[in-house]
Amino acid sequence: MFTLQQVVDAPPAEVVRAFTEAEPFAAWFLAEGFTTPSDRVTLDVRPGGLISAVFVGEADVEVPFTLRYGELDLPHHLVVYFDDPAEEEITVDLSGLPDGKTQLDYRSTGLTDERQAPIKPGVATMLNHLATYFTQ
Repeated sequence: MFTLQQVVDAPPAEVVRAFTEAEPFAAWFLAEGFTTPSDRVTLDVRPGGLISAVFVGEADVEVPFTLRYGELDLPHHLVVYFDDPAEEEITVDLSGLPDGKTQLDYRSTGLTDERQAPIKPGVATMLNHLATYFTQ
């Protein structure tokens, strides 16, 4: 298990769009050396619904991926699952802060220590991209 926190300069009702709409999702859900084109993202926002997207790298390298929504209590709480390559449960809680900001609490469970070690820094970078999206 690992947890990360990020303060975002937008209220929870705006920040939740990063998990429910293609454009903001594509702006933060990136892997190093890849982009996630928003026209290659589909989100079926309901328990059991899929998030389908494609990482696109140099030389037309494409890496499709899917996540599955679990429990949803929008805009304050959501759970998503990666089923492949490993069973990972991601819980995101969004709490309102003064001045219209949001405290984002990200918790990952289900990964082995070996899988978790390289993923955590990438997720921290992604959460920084998410915060930047809402300051533009």
